[in-house]
Amino acid sequence: MTETVDLTKYGNRSYVRAVLGTQFDDMPQYVDFLRRAGEEVPATAADRGTHRPENKPLPYEYYLDPKYVPEEIEKIWKKKWQVACREEDIPNIGDRVAYDVGPLSFLIVHSGENEFSAFWNSCRHRARRLCGSKPESGDMVQCPFHAWSYDLKGQLAWVPRHEEFPSANAEKFSLRPVQCDTWGGNVFINPDLEAGPLSEALGVMPSHYLDCPQEDRYTAAWIRKKVKINWKSGLEAFLEGYHVLTTHPSGMPIFGSTYTQTDCWDDGKASVSRLITPALVPDGWVKDDVTPRLALELFCNTYGLPFPPEGVGKTVGEARAYAAKKTAELHFNERGVDFSDRSISYLVDMHQWFAFPAHFPWWGEGLSWWYNFTPLGDSPDECVMEIRWLRPIEKGAPRPPLPKCVEIDFHEQGRDYPETGQVGFIMDEDMENMEEVHRGMKAADPAVARPILATEQEIRIRHFHEAYIKAMDITL
Repeated sequence: MTETVDLTKYGNRSYVRAVLGTQFDDMPQYVDFLRRAGEEVPATAADRGTHRPENKPLPYEYYLDPKYVPEEIEKIWKKKWQVACREEDIPNIGDRVAYDVGPLSFLIVHSGENEFSAFWNSCRHRARRLCGSKPESGDMVQCPFHAWSYDLKGQLAWVPRHEEFPSANAEKFSLRPVQCDTWGGNVFINPDLEAGPLSEALGVMPSHYLDCPQEDRYTAAWIRKKVKINWKSGLEAFLEGYHVLTTHPSGMPIFGSTYTQTDCWDDGKASVSRLITPALVPDGWVKDDVTPRLALELFCNTYGLPFPPEGVGKTVGEARAYAAKKTAELHFNERGVDFSDRSISYLVDMHQWFAFPAHFPWWGEGLSWWYNFTPLGDSPDECVMEIRWLRPIEKGAPRPPLPKCVEIDFHEQGRDYPETGQVGFIMDEDMENMEEVHRGMKAADPAVARPILATEQEIRIRHFHEAYIKAMDITL
């Protein structure tokens, strides 16, 4: 049975006070850790990003002042490639959903065989939104107000009492398109018809996902959470693992945030970054309290793996090998997916990517999540965080049905919805910080109203600020 250790102490203020002032020798970063352990280093982890962003922290006024909202809409959300939905959200020809970002709205349509199209979600007659909050389907897009109708390519097809609209022809009054493309099962849009292709905006990321194709995954859980925070500070909470000590203490015995590797790539067209954290390696803050065996038992309990036999897990290497083997067996037994040839890193570690402006796909099976952030309406104080758990599909097997999205309002928590499970629990741990950060920004002395960012632990936030400053054409 599990060793008798009071794990609750890691979340107590008394424990945090006990480590105050404590420092330790620099932890080996992820790739170095794998090499020392004699493990295979996945090619994707060995391919390091070398971009070093400038140290220009974004002043808090850019998170708080409403005057910047219209500027962000014009310079970011009307100019950048962004995830609008997943292909599985509109699986059949004729299916369609609305994608809302700030005050903007776009109509995403499954318009043909392996074809998706996107348009400004506004009828050309009197601007009524063509698709609302619920998905729709059919071989025609019909406005609910006056029945103006468009085909799946956006062409104007029918106008009631057409004789009263002599100039309303398909050439002039069809739906206005935006760029639309797909990668990894995601449907991306860019309202800027002059922008470069999606492949340029994704940079190196697709090449790192060749052995982890996101299109071969299905949404097993789906949450949309409204949050009282600016979208930028919301996503920044997930660009670093520095917050684990006090925000996710229950994870410290099994995930080594102090061994985290961070990478940034930027070629002037793509701004992408990555974070990798090893599993079954107790965090540096607790490494003297947690044995490899205990870390293994806790990992197995968390992930529903068989309890390890006595004597297994005496070393970190043994613990990781056992967990990886059982994870592969679980996927094969439950879903028929064969991961027997995958590295330990692929099966148990956390690999999280980010593509500017707001999308987080994960790589591997350690945590196969997916995040997206969008501003809500015209307010700088509200955003929507969308979370999905993407699980692999057996080759040739039918795609499981899309689950209902759990819509969580401002005042609600994930724990209010038991169906969100572990995803909701971890989300709740982050939400308290996120909203208090926003309040703290408003409470800051204007003379010092900007953050200070760590050189490595928060380098991805520095990179995000650099990309934002460039997109907004700001001089700091």
